[in-house]
Amino acid sequence: MSQINVHPITGRKSPTNTPPRTGWPTTLVDGASAWIRPISEQDAELELEFLNSLSPEFRSLRFLGLIREPSLDVARELTDLDPARAAGFIALTDQHGRDCQIGAAHFHINAKGDGCDCSVTVSEAWQKRGVGSSLMLRLVDAARARGVKHMRAHAPARSDGSHHLAARIGFRRRLDRRDPATVVYHLKLR
Repeated sequence: MSQINVHPITGRKSPTNTPPRTGWPTTLVDGASAWIRPISEQDAELELEFLNSLSPEFRSLRFLGLIREPSLDVARELTDLDPARAAGFIALTDQHGRDCQIGAAHFHINAKGDGCDCSVTVSEAWQKRGVGSSLMLRLVDAARARGVKHMRAHAPARSDGSHHLAARIGFRRRLDRRDPATVVYHLKLR
């Protein structure tokens, strides 16, 4: 009997005999190698390790102060996604023979199905090396394949890395009318 999975890009159900290593090899701007693949519920412990590796200041900045102390429950929320409404990817490197997560990107589709909120997080040690761009390009492709017409993201106004990445991908930027300390990014998909 074959197992039915949902394809992480299209969201369509399909039988799968997924090889143990799915995803895309990626060469970063400095020549380092990374692997990007769909995130799965089996990645909760890896995600928790990743969240714990972020400094408290960076974690607060990235999650707009919503996640103070990472927990396995938080990691499960970020990895156990409803494939009909969300998608996520993680970036990995090999550290002494085991996978080490260096970044993650997610989107969650709105109730109308025409837009999604998205986010990307890259380990401080791996920023400015192309990890965020690689993750976001996969996320944009996945949203486009699902028929999403626009993507939205929120970031603190003082987050220079977010501004540069969003501009490179093509997002437009504006201050949040309700919270001037937050920037809203918007990307129309064709």
